[in-house]
Amino acid sequence: MRLDSINEQAKGCLALAFQDFWNAALQYRVWLHLGWAEVKQRYRRSVIGPWWISLSMLIFIVMMGIVFSRLFHQSLHDYIPFFTSGFLFWSFISASVLESAEVFKSNGGFIKQVKLPFHLYVFKHLVRQVICLGHNVVVYFLVCAFFKFNPGIISLFVIPGFILFLFNVYWICFVVALICARFRDMIPIITSCVQIAFFVTPISWMPKLLDQNPALLKYNPLVYLLDIVRSPLLGSLPSVTSCLVTGCMAVFGMVISFVIFSLVRKYIVHWVD
Repeated sequence: MRLDSINEQAKGCLALAFQDFWNAALQYRVWLHLGWAEVKQRYRRSVIGPWWISLSMLIFIVMMGIVFSRLFHQSLHDYIPFFTSGFLFWSFISASVLESAEVFKSNGGFIKQVKLPFHLYVFKHLVRQVICLGHNVVVYFLVCAFFKFNPGIISLFVIPGFILFLFNVYWICFVVALICARFRDMIPIITSCVQIAFFVTPISWMPKLLDQNPALLKYNPLVYLLDIVRSPLLGSLPSVTSCLVTGCMAVFGMVISFVIFSLVRKYIVHWVD
């Protein structure tokens, strides 16, 4: 009987976690508006607003592309589109993960005064990141125009790939937000992990530069995560392995995030003080 009681309690906590997610999803007008308002607030006194991010990204891609293409003895025509498409989504991942560490802390006023689903704050956070990504996509089109690179109709596969990509980024951000709300000293550790991940993931270097199927590529989940959105922009379909791995990551990751949330849900309001 005691075991049955524990099982029922666990199921109830998971149900509450899923209900919180579902309630947040239904309140899409709220997090869309808050996310958009946050972007406008951040760049209110800027002349060109978030386009500064796109301009800095363009300069970075041009300079680093020239350097790395010569360093790795790659053609600019092949390397720059590869680097641009990879760095475009890597910037989204890194900004989303690093800034998610402050999601609950920065929204402490809302959490303590207004009863809203906790997932809503992560939705709002990702809305802002998606808006910035939308601005940065212009850099990709400029690169394609300059090098006369046309990925063709296959590039449309980036849409379903990005949806799957976004689910994975979502649960990662949510878990990071929960951990950092409780343990503030985890923020520099996560920052270091993100920096290391950039160098061990084929963003600035091409996978063909390594030996066939090395462990660095085979067991790095970021390789598959980037492949489902980068390959269509390069004119090829993502591998079946990448689709299966990222799909499994999304399912298991969401479940794990719900489990963690169900365990700490009642403490979050105290952690944001």
